Amino acid sequence: MKALFYVLGTSAATPKPKRALPSYYFEHEGIGILMDCGEGTQFQVMKAGIGFSKIKVIAISHNHGDHLLGLPGLIETMSMGSRKEDLLIIGPPGIKEFLEVSFKVTTFAPSFKVYVLEITEEVEVPLRGIKLKMFPVKHHGYSFGIRVETVPKRKVNKEKLEELGVPKRLWGRLQQGEEVEWKGRVLKPEEFTWQPQGIKVVYSGDTAPCERVIEEARGADLLVHEATFLSDMEEEAHERGHSTAKDAGIIASEAKVKMLLLTHYSSRYEDLRRHLDEARRFFEYAYLAQDLMKVVIKK
Repeated sequence: MKALFYVLGTSAATPKPKRALPSYYFEHEGIGILMDCGEGTQFQVMKAGIGFSKIKVIAISHNHGDHLLGLPGLIETMSMGSRKEDLLIIGPPGIKEFLEVSFKVTTFAPSFKVYVLEITEEVEVPLRGIKLKMFPVKHHGYSFGIRVETVPKRKVNKEKLEELGVPKRLWGRLQQGEEVEWKGRVLKPEEFTWQPQGIKVVYSGDTAPCERVIEEARGADLLVHEATFLSDMEEEAHERGHSTAKDAGIIASEAKVKMLLLTHYSSRYEDLRRHLDEARRFFEYAYLAQDLMKVVIKK
């Protein structure tokens, strides 16, 4: 089992020459989920070599411009590429109106259907082979973290089924979660199949330290957590609904994740080595997210 994760933009609020605005991309078995869409995201998608047609869902963590303003341009580029497949956008209230006004002012109509699901509380959306969950975090207005997890096919206990002489033509039904009758006995899926652990990636969005992030990220293969400031600005960071690199390291440690990527750096910082040092005091497997970084996750 394999999933791909791309870092498209790592800057907070304003871009820098080598740091685009926030956007991340997760892909598994041809299904792509874009997380946040700051201005210029379409350029980063192209630079990363991601096919626009692979983006099936766009999840917006919150409605601040650095996480949202890239949507109209991205959709227009998709349309000019003759996209026909529907696109689902999930995020806080206001996104639909924002797109409608943008399209009206620019006299543009997409070549495909754009569905917008506006949410004010947590939601889980099942996709083919992936579960997408958005959960509330500690930032301004409606703000969400994003969790994506692959859902592998159930595995069958071949030994038990062969011992009972159950024909292989019935195994698939058990894998699908169906009960099967065989020689007067009802075979239950939970007795003869098991669910392998999927690949889990959690993106914090913008947030002050948040117990919910720890809960959702527990045991994750990858946690992507904002680290807008260093710890000498901790009080200001928390008041503004942000985290420090130290906070991110503590959260990763408490959640027992396998890997932490720091991101969403304030433009005041040129050298990010102190961010890494702060996080690694609390979590050994912390790394600096960099624009166009690609992470391959295998299980």
